[in-house]
Amino acid sequence: MKKKLLLALGSLLLLSGWFSAFFLTSLSQYSNLYILAPTLLLGAGMGLMHKTVGAKLTALTLAFTALAAILTMNQLFPNHGVSISAFKQRMRDGGQMGHSVPIITQDSDRNGIFASERSLEAFADVEVHLFARLPGPVRMMSFDSTGNLYVTIPQLGAVYQLKDVDHDGYAEQPVLFHVGMDRPHGLVWKNRKLYVAETSQLLELQDTDEDNQVDQVRIILDGLPDDGGHWTRSLALGKDGFLYLSIGSRCNACEEDDPMRATVLKVDPVTGKSSIFARGLRNSVGLSFSPDGKNLWGSDNGRDQLGDDLPPDEINQISAGNNYGWPNCYGKQIPDPQLGSSNICQKTVASIVDLPAHSAPLGITFGEHLNAPEEYRNSLYVAFHGSWNRSMPTGYKLIRIPYKNHQMSTAGKDFLRGWLVNGKAWGRPVAPVVGLDGNLYVSDDRAEAIYRISWKQKE
Repeated sequence: MKKKLLLALGSLLLLSGWFSAFFLTSLSQYSNLYILAPTLLLGAGMGLMHKTVGAKLTALTLAFTALAAILTMNQLFPNHGVSISAFKQRMRDGGQMGHSVPIITQDSDRNGIFASERSLEAFADVEVHLFARLPGPVRMMSFDSTGNLYVTIPQLGAVYQLKDVDHDGYAEQPVLFHVGMDRPHGLVWKNRKLYVAETSQLLELQDTDEDNQVDQVRIILDGLPDDGGHWTRSLALGKDGFLYLSIGSRCNACEEDDPMRATVLKVDPVTGKSSIFARGLRNSVGLSFSPDGKNLWGSDNGRDQLGDDLPPDEINQISAGNNYGWPNCYGKQIPDPQLGSSNICQKTVASIVDLPAHSAPLGITFGEHLNAPEEYRNSLYVAFHGSWNRSMPTGYKLIRIPYKNHQMSTAGKDFLRGWLVNGKAWGRPVAPVVGLDGNLYVSDDRAEAIYRISWKQKE
């Protein structure tokens, strides 16, 4: 009788431990202390079981109680997205748990989405400030040589300029730098010129009289595909002086008629001459050169309609003349079930990093100029805009992928999350960029905001 009671107690402790562990995966905010409960419950249960019935039966009971906990959680909390994959992701992060950080706002910004206090879950010792509110969904960003920040708002056809004149960490009133464009998206600053990628054109903007208003507009490249499908055009500037322009596919999965679709172009900003640099990239919204300027990296959004977990989104090292597979292949040269074959895929280039399907990785940036510990400087930051067609939402966070000695890790680590709460997103991060002050800035097109992320300096 005593053995049966001990067996029952051990099983109950294991079940409770697993239940509390999986419950943590459904919470958007929690303290590091929360992990103590499942740790103590599982440890006590395993110890009691091992003492009562031995190692083999303990292992078997451990597995069965884990399965029972998952099934129970999915029945009790179907909207929380508790799953084995979520728990596995937590384990891939080394069991690391973040801590809640409030978004620090000015009194004037405490309205709308920020009328009540918002917080995020950070995996570094950082502070998060609401740097600016914008009059529309902000997308890509670029700093000039004096620290002014330029942002695109495609829905308004506008580029805004943001300044922090008093150096208090918050932008003053946004200034309309230029308007009347066709869905401006990607932008880079170089030598007093702002290059802006519209859907159908690539522009060069100048403010020659320094009144914070554009007075010279030059069309560098015209006739970009504008017949539907992915409309965003993103930019990166190489040390070779050329602009690199991404053009997404027109369709979800098909053989394109227009050779410019699903490519990255190499453009001479002086002459406007362009050529296809790489192809087979369905929608590479994020482009960034490595710290040494030698390698172009890009995020790529995979196709839809293959279920919740396929295909993976990707991080690719984009080199001249390469084909990265779309629409025939995805990820590690895996044939698309409708359009691919192993013969075709052998001739394509595999992804470097596979990301969770439908995470929608958009902007990317390297952290070498961050005022942060070395591990954070040696990272690629990727904004997950978040899923729209998945049964359980995923994404809505900022991750970092370790990058050291010119080598990219094959897995990312959560850096900042919490824009998704109980299955509903109050914000959607778009693009990270490093400021001249060594802080990380992140745009959010749902909250129409820009955040400033700074590392706490040790005394």
